[in-house]
Amino acid sequence: MSKSLRLKLLFYFFITNVIVLFVYGAFIYNTAKKGVLNTTDTQLKMISIDVIPDFKKEGYDDASNMANELIEEFSIEPLFVKIIYYNKKSKKIEHETLSSKIHSWLFDIPLNEIGHVGSIYYFDKNSYRTSSMLIFEKEDTKVFIQLAMKKDIESPYLKQLLLGLIIATPIVLIIFSIIANILISRILSPVKEVITSVKSISAQNLSKRVSTNNIPSEIKDLISTFNQLLNNLEDSFNKVTDFSNNASHELKTPLTVIRGEIEVALKHEREPQEYKEILKDILEESIAIEKIINQLLFLAKKNTSELKNDFKELYLDEVIMDTILQIKKFALTKNIAIEAKKIIPATIYANETLLKIAISNILKNAVIYSPKNSKIDIYMDENDNEYILKIKDNGYGIEEKDLPHIFEKFYKADKIRSRKEGGSGLGLAIVKMILDIHHYNIEVKSKVNIGTNVSIKITK
Repeated sequence: MSKSLRLKLLFYFFITNVIVLFVYGAFIYNTAKKGVLNTTDTQLKMISIDVIPDFKKEGYDDASNMANELIEEFSIEPLFVKIIYYNKKSKKIEHETLSSKIHSWLFDIPLNEIGHVGSIYYFDKNSYRTSSMLIFEKEDTKVFIQLAMKKDIESPYLKQLLLGLIIATPIVLIIFSIIANILISRILSPVKEVITSVKSISAQNLSKRVSTNNIPSEIKDLISTFNQLLNNLEDSFNKVTDFSNNASHELKTPLTVIRGEIEVALKHEREPQEYKEILKDILEESIAIEKIINQLLFLAKKNTSELKNDFKELYLDEVIMDTILQIKKFALTKNIAIEAKKIIPATIYANETLLKIAISNILKNAVIYSPKNSKIDIYMDENDNEYILKIKDNGYGIEEKDLPHIFEKFYKADKIRSRKEGGSGLGLAIVKMILDIHHYNIEVKSKVNIGTNVSIKITK
C-alpha cells in the first residue's frame, strides 16, 4: 500500500463507501422485494375472500373450474387452486380437488384445522407463493381454499430498481470520492503548513519554532513535541558552538606561548638550565590548557535535569570544611592563610559535587587575586529562610565597572594579572551556573586594593 497518508485515507474512505452503499442498496432492494411480495399476498387474500360466497351452496366445488373462473376474472396466470373439505368430527379430509395434479407439490403445506374463518397463511414454494385460508364452516365441515401463484420477483419495478442501483452506485462512489478528496486536502492543509515551516528551519535559524495557531488539537501535540526537540537540538547546537568558539578563543593564547617557547628553544644551542626553564614554561601552559579544557567540558554539560537527579540531603558545614582543606594546599604556594571563623551546622538538599566546585572556584579566585602572605576569611550567617556563606579576601579587588560582567565566560577584569596568575575567565561562569541550578543567589562587593566580599545565599 502507498505510504501517502492522503491515498490511504482515500482508499479507506472508498472501501467504506463501497460496503455502505452495497449494504444500503441490498436493504433498498430487499425492502422493495418484500413490498412486491406483500402485493402478491394481498392478491391471494383478495381472491380467497372473493370466492367465499361460492361455497355457501351444497355439494363440492371443482378446483379446475374455479381456477379458470379466477384466471379470467383477475387476469392472473398461472393460478392453481386446491379446495379441501375437512370433517370436524373425524378430523380427516373428507374431500379435496386440485386444479393441476402436476403442481400438487405447491400445496404440500400444513393445514390449520383449528383456525377461524378468514385466517390465512402464506408459504414460499420456490418461485411460487401459496396461501391457505379457511373460507367457510358448516356444522360438520370446514372448507379451505389454497391458492398458488408465481411471486412477482421479476416485476419491471424490481428490474428497474436493480438497474438503477447498479448504475447509481458507481456514480455516487465517484462523487463521494471527489468530495472526500477535497475534504482530505482541507484536513491535511495544516500538516502541509507544518511541513513548510519545518523546511524553513535550518542551522542558521534554530531559534525559530513551528506555530500552533489555527492548528487542530490532534496535530498540536506533534508540533509541541517537535518544538521541544528543536529546543533540545538548539541547546545542543549552542553547546557545541560555544565549546568551539570558547576553545578557539581561550586555547589560542597558551598554544601561541608554547609555540613561541619551542621556536625560541630551537633557534640555537642553549645551556641545560635554559632548556629546563623553557620546558617549565611549556608545562605550565599545558596545565593551563588542561584546566581550560576541563572547565569548557563542564560548561558544555548544562543538562540541569541530569544534574538535579544527583541532589541529596547533605551537611553544608562538612562541604565547606572539605573544600577549604583542598584549597589550603594551593594557598600555601603563596603563603595565604584560609581561616574558617564561623561555620554553622546546616543540612541542605543539593548536589554535593557541584557545590564543592562552586565554593572551590570562589576560593581559588580569592587565592589567585590576593597578594602573598595575606589571608582569606570564611564565615556563615543565617536568617529564617537561608544560610549565608561569606568569603572575604584582602586582594587586589575589582573595579566597579567590571563587577556586572565577572560572571560572563572569559571575562577578566585584570587581563594581564589573570593570564599571569593562570586564570581562564571560566571559574565564575561555572560558579554562576551551579548556583542557578540550585536557585541560590550570589552577591559580590569589591574595592580596588582593599579586597572582595562574596556572599552566597543558600535556601534552607
